[in-house]
Amino acid sequence: MDSYAYAPPPPPSPPRGAVRRWWQHPGLVVVALVVLPPVGIGLAWLSPWDRKRKILASVLAAVWFALPFLRADPPKEEKAGRDDARPPAASARASVAPSPTGPPALVGKGLKEAQEVASAAGYSVVSHDASEQDARQWDAGEWAVCFQTSAGQRDGGRPVLDLGVVRDGAPCPAADGGRIPWPAMPAVTGVTLARAGELLKPVGVKKVDVESAYSDVELPGVADPWKVCFQDPAPGKRIENPQYATVYLKVAPPGAPCPERPYAELHPDRP
Repeated sequence: MDSYAYAPPPPPSPPRGAVRRWWQHPGLVVVALVVLPPVGIGLAWLSPWDRKRKILASVLAAVWFALPFLRADPPKEEKAGRDDARPPAASARASVAPSPTGPPALVGKGLKEAQEVASAAGYSVVSHDASEQDARQWDAGEWAVCFQTSAGQRDGGRPVLDLGVVRDGAPCPAADGGRIPWPAMPAVTGVTLARAGELLKPVGVKKVDVESAYSDVELPGVADPWKVCFQDPAPGKRIENPQYATVYLKVAPPGAPCPERPYAELHPDRP
């Protein structure tokens, strides 16, 4: 008897509908419905889900896909239509800045403040040295306005103001581009030290160096009644930038005459 005469039949193949492709995996279908709703809807209808689940998944995915468009701003065409509906005058006012009614008064202000005030009023600013020195204004915080004139329209159509300025602490010249009228040194010789201080106040001098006119007489702590014998600068000399200048005074004690030269001895015969 032939032992190979009979062979058992092969096992039956699974039904065609039961074979699941990789793109029919439920997890992949759910991810596609969330990330790419149109693709997910197509995969859902190709999946082995029943008809009810396919319809529910399609509706939810469609709502999820349309939600960002429902919350977005209206189309540009719609916005443009609303803008065009405004009266022409209102549109012109919104696009063009109002013209300034008049230039602000800037004389007497610091240059930096003047620039800010002019800009807020709709003006641009240029500046120049109002003295004969023609210095540049590298630091606006160190200059003050003496003169103000119109300079036409530049800088994109804005009106421009031309400001003549001097350094802080300097007096304005009589005319733009003129000489700065620095104060002159007053004559203080022959008056008491106290009176000399009063005469120097209008000049603006901040530092006064006082010494005894005699080498053998010491200056007391308070020398107001002493008499001024020598001064530097000399009377009538212009003091530029007096806030930084120093005046040198040599004084003699009350009742003593002034020496012929500074640092002489009051009592040369005294041992």
